[in-house]
Amino acid sequence: MVSENKETEKDLRTSYDEGLGTVYERFRLNYIFQRLLKSYDLKNVLEYPIYGMTGVDGINSVYFAQQMANVELVDCDEKRLEKVKNYWQLLKLEDRLVTHYIPKNDMSNAALPENGYDLVWNFAALWFYHDAENIIRRMISLSGNLIMISVNNPLQIGYPLRKFLLDKEFFIKNDIDTRWVQMSRIKSIIRTQGLEIIEEGVFDTPPWPDTCLPVADLKRKLGLKVPDKKNPDWIWSMLAWYAGEDNELEAKVRRFMFIEDSPLPQFLKQFWSHHRYLIARKK
Repeated sequence: MVSENKETEKDLRTSYDEGLGTVYERFRLNYIFQRLLKSYDLKNVLEYPIYGMTGVDGINSVYFAQQMANVELVDCDEKRLEKVKNYWQLLKLEDRLVTHYIPKNDMSNAALPENGYDLVWNFAALWFYHDAENIIRRMISLSGNLIMISVNNPLQIGYPLRKFLLDKEFFIKNDIDTRWVQMSRIKSIIRTQGLEIIEEGVFDTPPWPDTCLPVADLKRKLGLKVPDKKNPDWIWSMLAWYAGEDNELEAKVRRFMFIEDSPLPQFLKQFWSHHRYLIARKK
């Protein structure tokens, strides 16, 4: 385990560059969280399971912790959880974090307090589990109020490019169950359990398709030349922004939000949005 002193001597911008696409979706996710926090008293948040976003693992719920909520994270990889703890330590938020290791085959049986959380949520995590229906049911039983689920949007152009051409290995290696990007299937389960869906839609709508590949890797796959040195102006680190070391990051990313913030109807945006989501409430 790397000590805090040694780690904080590094430049977080260059050490944890996630790429523009990942940082873009983190900000748009945070904007949803901002709306939730204005309407609901979210003091205890459970992200279950946590693995789904590219870039630095386990920092999806940092925004809640910075707004003084207690956060618990569930994952099936002990080594990844140790890294996650280090990231939260870098941000001096370790006192607001509790982590839980649950083996993948037992993920739907999380031994956590019933109705114990104000919000239970996950981001693009369900398709790693063939028994995701049971995970959704467990999310509902663990929440005292809200659940939120986000999935990859199969209607946007980058999804088939990734699945059938650019990143076929990801789907094979991770035994991806693509039933769990079907929001209609997820909504049916939630309604059957008696919850009210209070918000749903698309988000993460930048002016590029979602291939989930870094630009350099995408260029290599397409046979294009990749510069030897990285442009220092093209570095995107959410950890640095959370730590207050890159205060210009959000303004830089907002320049790419013109489609998402436009008055275009959701019907049109859905063909370019990378993710779908819903928020449901117990009646």
